[in-house]
Amino acid sequence: MKVTVHGAMCVASGNCGFVAPKVFRNREENGGFVELLAPNPPQTEWDATREAEILCPSGTIQIEEHPIPPR
Repeated sequence: MKVTVHGAMCVASGNCGFVAPKVFRNREENGGFVELLAPNPPQTEWDATREAEILCPSGTIQIEEHPIPPR
């Protein structure tokens, strides 16, 4: 999974940082706008990351899915 954010679109709702705090942060110092912490989050964070994308009211979060490599 690869995550990108389009900061200019962010409306600082804070949903992403609440739902996936290991992937996103909303800092008061920058007006509460999104900061991407993990552009390639571990698989354990994928569900939360997808939920953050769905809950984002401005479409700031974009996810590119990659298949899990075979072992």
